[in-house]
Amino acid sequence: MTQVSIPEDKQKDIQEKLQHLVDVAFQSSLTVAIDEARAMNDPYLLDAFHDTLVDKLYKELITRHKLDELK
Repeated sequence: MTQVSIPEDKQKDIQEKLQHLVDVAFQSSLTVAIDEARAMNDPYLLDAFHDTLVDKLYKELITRHKLDELK
C-alpha cells in the first residue's frame, strides 16, 4: 500500500478534529462522536478516528463506562 503525504496544515486540521471527536466520545457518547465523524464526510478523518479508538482509547472508554467490553 502506498502512503500519501498530507500537507502540514491538513494534518493540523485533522488532529484538531480528531481531538474534538475524542472529547465528544468522553463527554457525550461514542455514538454521538461517530455520528459527527461520519457527518464530516472525510474518509481520512473517519479512518484516523477509528484507529485512535481501536489503538489508544478502547480501554479508557471501558474504564469510563462509555463502552461495554467485548467478550
